Amino acid sequence: MGSRSARVFVGTAVWFALTTFVANAAPGAVVPNGPRLAISKNTLFPYRFDIETVDETGAQPQHLAGGGPRKRPLPEEFTPPSWSPDGSMLVFAGLAGKIDQGSRAVRLYVSSADGSDLRPLKGTHGADEPKFAPDNTTVFFTRYWQRTHVNRRGKKEVLARGASIWSINVSGGAPRRVTPSKNGLWMYPDSFSPDGRTLLADQSVKRGPQNVVKVQLDTGATEVLLRHAVEPVYSPDGRHIAFIRWHRRVVEKRANEWDSDLYSIRAEGGGLRRITHGTGSVFSESWDPSGERLAFVRSLPEWLEPEELGYGSAVMQVNADGSCLGFVLRPSLDVAFFGVSWQPGPDREAWRIEC
Repeated sequence: MGSRSARVFVGTAVWFALTTFVANAAPGAVVPNGPRLAISKNTLFPYRFDIETVDETGAQPQHLAGGGPRKRPLPEEFTPPSWSPDGSMLVFAGLAGKIDQGSRAVRLYVSSADGSDLRPLKGTHGADEPKFAPDNTTVFFTRYWQRTHVNRRGKKEVLARGASIWSINVSGGAPRRVTPSKNGLWMYPDSFSPDGRTLLADQSVKRGPQNVVKVQLDTGATEVLLRHAVEPVYSPDGRHIAFIRWHRRVVEKRANEWDSDLYSIRAEGGGLRRITHGTGSVFSESWDPSGERLAFVRSLPEWLEPEELGYGSAVMQVNADGSCLGFVLRPSLDVAFFGVSWQPGPDREAWRIEC
């Protein structure tokens, strides 16, 4: 369940079926004016992983990173890119090495807004879920606590036993651990308060229910904010928090299925609002710079067979009050969307959807 849990079902075996190499198109030199939404996606025909931006209607695509199976880096599945607060840089987790190396083959990369000046962040091997901090120079990320296990066949396997939050400066330097590394403790950074003092994060213990916690960055103290919730995101003004909550759906003559929907609360508490009402799973929500609308990825139940790999998902948007739900990019059997992120900055606001 959830975008992070979905990785369990997205095996690396799919990579070994690749037969087509597609050269990476060079990024444009100029970013189009107006709202821009960064999208991480996988296309089957031809097979490639890409990060691109589109406008609020899904038009004006611009390629930023990724390409065919031989290209490095390739954007990591189910990990959205993150913009710097001024919209001038993008950070993402990308495959840097061989496919069979697991998380150790992944590291963080930073580029300019048009995809140029792409470079790796030293000291981030095995990093995941990057998020730019409000200071415009620090990136927070997840690093997995792992141990080596010998399986029944006598082969060594690297197993993840937990996840902790780290930070690093985009200009260089050693990474710094922010939360404890403990067996069975899983933490992922999600969103910062505008003043940079508080980090909202996903937390689960011993693979139990996922909760949203507040991390006070000056003291390291954590406090549970929302139970049975994931992927919290502050609105641009810091007054509201959007998040995702899962609920069980009983299907006749079939096993129980899980759906998720988008909710919001006031940052100081209260004012719970359910923004979406539907079947399928929602993940990777992002506020546009105006705070008037949210974009997100939805896996739709009518595309059941390919849903586990993300194919048949759609990029959608909705007003913060739940009105005017619609598509940015419609579903297709040969495209899987893995994450979205609105570009911040002056004149990048999409404002309220009219319907």
